[in-house]
Amino acid sequence: MGCQGEIGTACAMAAGAAAQLMGGTPHQIEYAAEMGMEHHLGLTCDPIMGLVQIPCIERNAIAAVSAMDCASFALLSDGRHMVSFDEVVETMAQTGRDLKRHYRETSEGGLAVCYKKR
Repeated sequence: MGCQGEIGTACAMAAGAAAQLMGGTPHQIEYAAEMGMEHHLGLTCDPIMGLVQIPCIERNAIAAVSAMDCASFALLSDGRHMVSFDEVVETMAQTGRDLKRHYRETSEGGLAVCYKKR
């Protein structure tokens, strides 16, 4: 599953929690969580040198900001949206199965192989 699952799930949980804390309705809370996960679909997991530092720390920081944006956006709506949270979870599971193994926390693809030791 890699980063899309880890960071996407964290972003979804934070977005839903933020929407709830800001007084959102159940539909708005689901919408915030759905957006938080949806926008991380297909994210590769390619830690440089096998360490959960680069690009992981930056990705988590960006997801934290994104979670707040998702909550704010959801609260501007009535909470109705096209794709349900459950559909995004199913899509993420399928996307995780479809990702080549090199992009699933193996350090054999993406930034992990492009980075040159200095």
